[in-house]
Amino acid sequence: MSRCSEGKVCLFDGRNLTGDVLQLDPVTTPFIGWEWNDRAGSVWNRSGDYACVWLDANHYGYPFDIPPGATQEPLYLYDNAVSSLSINGCGG
Repeated sequence: MSRCSEGKVCLFDGRNLTGDVLQLDPVTTPFIGWEWNDRAGSVWNRSGDYACVWLDANHYGYPFDIPPGATQEPLYLYDNAVSSLSINGCGG
């Protein structure tokens, strides 16, 4: 069984999809909550939409655009810095 359910956007507190996992529905989320703020080390987008993780709340800061089915592992210099999520990409 996968640690990230199909249709979810999952944040992992470890690199390369390891450690604790937060499974989010693919909906725009201005703040992921204090427990997971600045905690994610890698992301797996198992939704059918483009997902964008942002370094700051309310979709500010540096964005990472993650296509459907893709992973972002690790978040390199921005490890442990994700605060919000938007769906259908990072926009612009």
